Amino acid sequence: MGDYDTFEGAQETAEKTFPIRAGEVKKGMTVLLKGFPCKVIEVTTSKTGKHGHAKANITGLDIFTGKKYQDISPTSHNMTAPFVHNNNYTLTDIAEDGFCSLMDDNGEIREDIKCPDESSPDAELGRNIKTALEAGDKDVTVIVTKAMESECITGFKLSNE
Repeated sequence: MGDYDTFEGAQETAEKTFPIRAGEVKKGMTVLLKGFPCKVIEVTTSKTGKHGHAKANITGLDIFTGKKYQDISPTSHNMTAPFVHNNNYTLTDIAEDGFCSLMDDNGEIREDIKCPDESSPDAELGRNIKTALEAGDKDVTVIVTKAMESECITGFKLSNE
């Protein structure tokens, strides 16, 4: 039974990512750098050396924290890229503890995502969302980005319905 548990754990990570050759990574893609999902901002490749492998030097920003990560990999080797999903939710309320009441298109409510606050990488986004909600003249739709095990609010838009 222990082997089955190990297999199940490996499958959990596998369905959240897919392989991509380091030589095929381009600016704007999302890949795992040092284990974090990052949007690639720069890719440089070096010529083949005396050992025969060209290397790709990849720099990216974490999609959740904005922190910069860098990785070097032979262009012929595989890297891991996460599946990234963006979902839109209508924001109905922000509780005192900072958690948002979000409603999807089916009318399902979820209250497990915090609004970006002063300790978040994008504190201004949180302030803008709160201001838009308090104005009350338009519906506030937040964009929730999910990759690997993490999800957070990465943007918002206003609509008048």
